Amino acid sequence: MICAKTPTKPQITNYPSSQMIKTIDLHRKRKKRRLKNTTFHHQNPFFSPQKSQLFPLFEADLPEELIFSEILTRLPVNSLIKFKSVSKPWNSLISTPQFVKSYLKQAFSNQFVPSNCVFIRSPYHFYILNYGAYDRYPDDRRGEKGLISVKNLSYYDNGVNTFLIGSSNGLVCFGRGAANSGFNYYFRVYNPVTGQYCHILDPLGNFQWMLMYGFGFVSCKDDYLLFVGGLQRRTSMIYVYIYSLKSKMWKKIGVFSEFELTVFSGGRGVLVNETLHWDTTQVWTPNKNCLCGFDLVDETFKDVRVPSVFLTGDGVNLDFKLCEISGCLGAWSVNMNGVVEMWMLKCYGTWESWMSVFKIDLVLGLRNFCGWTENGKVLVQTDDGSLLLADTRKSPTEYKSLVKDLGDIDAVSFVRSPVSPLF
Repeated sequence: MICAKTPTKPQITNYPSSQMIKTIDLHRKRKKRRLKNTTFHHQNPFFSPQKSQLFPLFEADLPEELIFSEILTRLPVNSLIKFKSVSKPWNSLISTPQFVKSYLKQAFSNQFVPSNCVFIRSPYHFYILNYGAYDRYPDDRRGEKGLISVKNLSYYDNGVNTFLIGSSNGLVCFGRGAANSGFNYYFRVYNPVTGQYCHILDPLGNFQWMLMYGFGFVSCKDDYLLFVGGLQRRTSMIYVYIYSLKSKMWKKIGVFSEFELTVFSGGRGVLVNETLHWDTTQVWTPNKNCLCGFDLVDETFKDVRVPSVFLTGDGVNLDFKLCEISGCLGAWSVNMNGVVEMWMLKCYGTWESWMSVFKIDLVLGLRNFCGWTENGKVLVQTDDGSLLLADTRKSPTEYKSLVKDLGDIDAVSFVRSPVSPLF
């Protein structure tokens, strides 16, 4: 005999009337929100039911704190800019300094945000090159290799007399002008990804010689500073200024005679530890055993000691130049045997921490080193406008050509970010 099971009665919870009303109201609000989102998605030409099934995020109710702190901060900048169009509140929140700081913090540790990049100025175009992709994705399935032309910079912004000043947190600073050209210099700070920029006029109006310049972020001031120094036509004195993006004003640092600070060829200062550095072939200072440094925090000049191997005076090292390698100050030299040796200051301020990190054979037309990948490969720039990726761990050194024959180029380290030059 088969006995039928007695159906169990559903358990009814006795909610208080006020709590029941709140529950019903909350359910109605969620239902209205889902209907609104559904109407929006079906009116959207890019929406399809298949996409809605693949991405249940459209139907989920996620806290906005989680979306902004853990999801949007990990997106590439191009995708982040698109999310600004979701709504006015999203646009406002993504543009806040707090969100930008959170994004930068994630960007330097996020594998999906390219960090091994350089910004390139050529005679006719500006480019972005993700050189780390050649080392990280050798099969090129991610499509990140090759030069990316910066479309929102016009030819007028480039040209023969345009020079790169520096890059910091996704902002690129460049100037235009030439000595004895009859035209004043001007400067611009750009975000190549968002297209935002600010225009800065020459503080003096009559610089005569090649400038010494630099650009960087000062964390304690939460400000970006542009450093410019050069010889004035009328007085033959060297004037030094800094420009604050926050206050939008120039500040005169000082006036120096040729015995205090003589600019030989000028040039870009290497930014490390919020300090700009020039080698002795660019700027002469009374203490020839040291580099010339300008501290952007204290806004003062200071001496930075070089490796002792450069001071032996035995003529083994022909010359040396400075660069920035993995956030550290680097100095490389060429000896009589045609061997290039790279030194790195591991602990800034502890001058005994200079250490040799690699040696390679001299590359024809070597101009400078522009970066270092996670696997220890070095980006090398040559005089003919080529960029090579050198594997210093192999003997002889293996080189992979990334960019060829762009002409007179200049390159600075770059990271994509939503930082705005307009405070």
